[in-house]
Amino acid sequence: MICPKVTVSIPVYNTERYIRQCLDSLMNQTMRELEFIIVDDGSTDCSGRICDEYASRDTRFKVIHQQNGGLASARQVALDMAQSEYVIVCDSDDWVEPDIYERLYEAAQRTDADIVLCGYYAEYENGRSIPRQPWFKEKEGFVDNQHCIFYGASWAKLVKRSLFERAHATYEMGINMGEDKFIHSKLMKANPRIVQISACLYHYRRLFGEATYTNMLKMTSVLQMNHIYKWLEANYPEKIYETQRRQFALDIAVGFLRVDNIDRSFYVKFLACELPWKRLLAHGVSLKSVVVVLEKIFPIPMLRRLLGPIRKFVYA
Repeated sequence: MICPKVTVSIPVYNTERYIRQCLDSLMNQTMRELEFIIVDDGSTDCSGRICDEYASRDTRFKVIHQQNGGLASARQVALDMAQSEYVIVCDSDDWVEPDIYERLYEAAQRTDADIVLCGYYAEYENGRSIPRQPWFKEKEGFVDNQHCIFYGASWAKLVKRSLFERAHATYEMGINMGEDKFIHSKLMKANPRIVQISACLYHYRRLFGEATYTNMLKMTSVLQMNHIYKWLEANYPEKIYETQRRQFALDIAVGFLRVDNIDRSFYVKFLACELPWKRLLAHGVSLKSVVVVLEKIFPIPMLRRLLGPIRKFVYA
């Protein structure tokens, strides 16, 4: 049996329409020293059966079936089982380039990095494919940690498994919205060595209206994001992180538009306390800041109708 160098965890929940493309892209990797830990998180469609099918074809695939516990639970289960030096996640409705893990691992070995980042493609339902890069101050090469304290996108981020131990970082059960940003912020407390490469190697499918982890936002999801926001304020209170904190507050405020059972008192208080007019103006003009300004003027149902034609750009 080949000793794995990289563990890829794949949380799965009701993605039968897309999961074969995901698993095929993993099976066809140029790097062979991989293990794939699939956590079927209580899927009610055929996703679990498809995962078992792939495990029967390729011994590198290991499948765990569990009752629905949420994304954080699924990712922690896979992390606890990982045997390799480096770990990364792959969402089951996405897919990857054939050489993504070989190139990320090679960069990690060459630079002795704790984290290696790559770019990705945002894939839309109409066939639009947009390349995106994090570009934290520098171009390809070492990253100034100050600029990526709150960066999510765990699927485009190879992480040395020992970093989780150094940072005493685990996924927090019950935090299933923004959990990738949360775990990254915890890892950053250990001051890791970070490198980014210029290639776009991941395909992030932008789905709207389907019953996946990140859609159908509920009030509980907003409260989870607020929990992360409060943690960030407590653990990164310095002024140098203010812009990043406010950007996350904007993300929460925009998330209000996707919530049907909105707690209006929480909504009003959050906008007043975290995003007052003065702070919004100081943050600068962006699509999300404009949306928050409109939130302060129009009721959410009316604003949803106004923003309907551009909602995909607002939530992207």
